Amino acid sequence: MIVGVGIDLIEIEKIAKNIHSKTFLRKIFTESEITDCKSVVNSPERFAGKFAAKEAFMKAIGKGIHQEVWFIQIEVLNHESGAPYVQVNGEAEASITKLGVKKIHASITHTKNIAAAVVILEQ
Repeated sequence: MIVGVGIDLIEIEKIAKNIHSKTFLRKIFTESEITDCKSVVNSPERFAGKFAAKEAFMKAIGKGIHQEVWFIQIEVLNHESGAPYVQVNGEAEASITKLGVKKIHASITHTKNIAAAVVILEQ
């Protein structure tokens, strides 16, 4: 049974303007995410996709920064195939435990200017 759905869009340029700031990166992304994003040619696109997935996850659980869920508690990584997956800790993990979530589905897509993500939470 689906217990949460979230979607988000972000302009890649908004993220591109901020990824040169170590403060921004450490506030939003884990070390693994930063390493992954910097390893590709179009890193702003990769960063934007992960950012959109984090926002979509927050919408799916019905919480955000004002409810003690922080971006750094949500980690968006990729399988060898390239497919994204989400790992959580802290309040983000407590939220999915309370909802009875057993599986987190995530999908990310890009255009030239926009990154989008959908997250579905399943019991």
